Amino acid sequence: MPDLALDLRYLRYAIAVVEHGSFRQTAIALNISQSTVTRRIQLLERRLGFALFNRDSRGVRLTHAGENFLKEAVPGVDQLRRAIRLSSARNGPHNGELRIGILASLAAGFLHLTLKEFRSRFPQVKAVLHESTAETNLHRLATGELDIAFVTGLPNLPRHKAEVLWKERIFVVLPKSHPLASKDELRWDEIRSEPFIVSSNGPGPEIQDYLVAKIAGIGFRPSIDVHDVGRESLLNLVAIGYGLTLTSTSALGLTVEGVVFRAVADSAEELPSSAIWSEANTNPALTGLVEIARSIASDCPEKLADLPYKA
Repeated sequence: MPDLALDLRYLRYAIAVVEHGSFRQTAIALNISQSTVTRRIQLLERRLGFALFNRDSRGVRLTHAGENFLKEAVPGVDQLRRAIRLSSARNGPHNGELRIGILASLAAGFLHLTLKEFRSRFPQVKAVLHESTAETNLHRLATGELDIAFVTGLPNLPRHKAEVLWKERIFVVLPKSHPLASKDELRWDEIRSEPFIVSSNGPGPEIQDYLVAKIAGIGFRPSIDVHDVGRESLLNLVAIGYGLTLTSTSALGLTVEGVVFRAVADSAEELPSSAIWSEANTNPALTGLVEIARSIASDCPEKLADLPYKA
């Protein structure tokens, strides 16, 4: 008989391969190596005793047996997740585990305030955070790896509820020695010819898309280099002259020597940010976090108004 725990653990990789159409695209979406995806699918197939996929130069497709298996297995996995969460609910919202996907910095801003209050109110809940791109966190949410994700915009994910909770103002990060650093605010036409850098992680892809949309909108193509580094390292690259970057209110609490934050002059330059979670998720700790987030959202603008950004 197959090892049930192992099969459930690796079944999500099979679901992801079906969703993305290839092992390579699945690896990119999950931020792991392609060989890891391949090994885990092969292990699941050996446990089951039949092939799930046919592989060829065009990608992968389900075998007849694989199609029948996933058609029956996926609803069963969803039912098992619900059963686990219903059982854990007996302990109330003060216990258990909550898996949270984040995109923004926790140095300041809405998420900082929300998670601080959640920890204060529910200290026994084990909160496990996953910082990644919005695409990766939404995929993890869809496969049940996350209970909730905080992302930019208002995503549409079937059978999930998304709610805009806060907005963050856009800031340009530039070296203190930059000629524009003496200004309180910057216009897009002032920075259109500047080189920009973004991270391949966290909000990096969203920032890149935002830059292209804004600067291309005034008739210029931005110069953007992508670095596989974290948020703090990216700001240090700005400090030593590798280029400018964009950030939002939540990053204002970061302390990096040699950079300044300057708001974009257009008052409309704000990014809406949302919480998204499965409508079927009965984890009581999730309910607690959502209630706190809504409460923080009601007075978040006032709390964020005192954050300094002029160095």
